Amino acid sequence: MKASRADLHQFEYGVGLVSLVVLVAGLNILDAIFTQVILATGGSECNPVVRAAIDIYGDRFWIWKVAAVSSLLILMCLYSRLRLFRVILAGTALLFVGVISWQLHLLANGPLAR
Repeated sequence: MKASRADLHQFEYGVGLVSLVVLVAGLNILDAIFTQVILATGGSECNPVVRAAIDIYGDRFWIWKVAAVSSLLILMCLYSRLRLFRVILAGTALLFVGVISWQLHLLANGPLAR
């Protein structure tokens, strides 16, 4: 199905898209929380963009992180009729699941485990 320019900005979202947006937003918040816990226990941030935000904003880096990802989620919703953006959103959800899984592994079994 080819979307016309007028169709691109209609606010009709299905359950699948809304679920993906809520999943990515929730995983983003979990990532920020787990990152703070890992940093507090002596770990370090591997992502250079987030590391720069931590250097600039300190303990309040999560505000920047949540705002940035939320802005991108809104943009993706606006263009959700394009298949590419739905695929990117699903890929983002999978990426966050991988990051959260790694963080849980570090907290439970890794060098940060107590």
